[in-house]
Amino acid sequence: MIIRKATLSDVVPLIVLVTEFRKIYKQESNPEELQTFLEERINKGDSEILVAVVENQLAGYAQLFPSFSTIKLNKIWILNDLFVLEAFRGKGIASLLIKTILKFSKATQRKQVWLLTGNNNKSAQQLYNKLGFNNTKFKHYVYNN
Repeated sequence: MIIRKATLSDVVPLIVLVTEFRKIYKQESNPEELQTFLEERINKGDSEILVAVVENQLAGYAQLFPSFSTIKLNKIWILNDLFVLEAFRGKGIASLLIKTILKFSKATQRKQVWLLTGNNNKSAQQLYNKLGFNNTKFKHYVYNN
């Protein structure tokens, strides 16, 4: 298994992974819009997309967005996406992606990695706790236009 930064040649197989990730959160499939989104992220370098490759197949991915924290007075990463295809779950891929992210965060001198997960995603919550993430006392709100 290899964890590496995504390239433009990964966009088509990434569409499959991201579509499956979005299904979990009840989002419609839109391959053309998703392709544009991923190509823009990679071309502009305004996010970091890591892919897990197993036997020349993308098995999982994670996407980080740079941000800042006034509380910490420092730069942070927001782990917006973390997903492993069902056929590859239970093989340590999510754990390796997160460990790679934590090393990358330290190397890029970010103070924290923030993430959200669904309230009912108990397996992800257990993994995050096991790897040293703390559940915060903050409540998350979203306003949609």
